[in-house]
Amino acid sequence: MTISLDIAKERILEVYQKVDTNSKYYGRLLNWYSLGVWHYGIGISNNLIFDTASLTLFDRVDLDIRLVPNVQNFSPSETVDRLCAAILCFHNWDYGLLGWNCEHLARLVTTDKAISYEVKKLPFPIPQLNHDGWHPQASKLLQEYRVLHHDWFAEMLF
Repeated sequence: MTISLDIAKERILEVYQKVDTNSKYYGRLLNWYSLGVWHYGIGISNNLIFDTASLTLFDRVDLDIRLVPNVQNFSPSETVDRLCAAILCFHNWDYGLLGWNCEHLARLVTTDKAISYEVKKLPFPIPQLNHDGWHPQASKLLQEYRVLHHDWFAEMLF
């Protein structure tokens, strides 16, 4: 989903205002099954999830939310910081089920690998036509963005 830079900044401030560092979901990769599809996001509190498809926070009311085990390379606080940088970095990227979806972004934020295993599982030749589920540039772009905008990002938060 594409959002304006101003909306991206509002979403980041909302994340930091509503974060609960005592939550078991805080800064963790989460997934849930709804309407025949797996969805991915980042936990903000026990009830709030940042949906990496719509780039919005939502209340997890009645969803069977699952922690994705054994994948995170970053602490919860660094994961949330990476999420917020990613919101800015990718705010104007077009969402697509095969090339750039919620799983790509959520896994990039938590593991530094922009991959969708859901795309990888699709029948031949779909994965092969979509970099075998990987987004080939996202990790490098996020790293460069974080370096280039570190000072600005810190100022925005304080």
